[in-house]
Amino acid sequence: MKSKLATLFFATFTAGSCVLAAASPASATTHYGKSKVISSESGWQNAGVYVEPGDMVRIHYASGRWTVDYREFPYVSSAGYDWRIDRRIHQGCKILSRHPHGSMIARINNDHYRVGGRALIEARQAGFLQLRVNDADGCLRDNDGAVRVKISVADY
Repeated sequence: MKSKLATLFFATFTAGSCVLAAASPASATTHYGKSKVISSESGWQNAGVYVEPGDMVRIHYASGRWTVDYREFPYVSSAGYDWRIDRRIHQGCKILSRHPHGSMIARINNDHYRVGGRALIEARQAGFLQLRVNDADGCLRDNDGAVRVKISVADY
């Protein structure tokens, strides 16, 4: 438990963010949460949260809008575009091809997850949670906007 809290403190300190931590030595579950702004104009962005295998990560859209092409397509929430608009966007720009452009996605090391408007993810490996828009690095130059998400983690 102390090692996990120390890792959490270090991860938070190096990410330059504030994380609320509440744990008692007798407790088997540690919960902490934070709010993070994710830009559509950048690639993978560190959420300042370190997880271990089995941790349950809850990500919930709070506010904001973004677009994968400010000249051609409307601004959307982290749920991304509906299929009518999605099919008009160059499909080679998607990171997760089965999920819409403009949706929020996550990764922990090499494991990728769709977040959309909300997600509950069980971490399969230890690492930092990273978030971004479902739009490849080479396609970010015409993006605009950002969304705010709330992240909470519980270990079991």
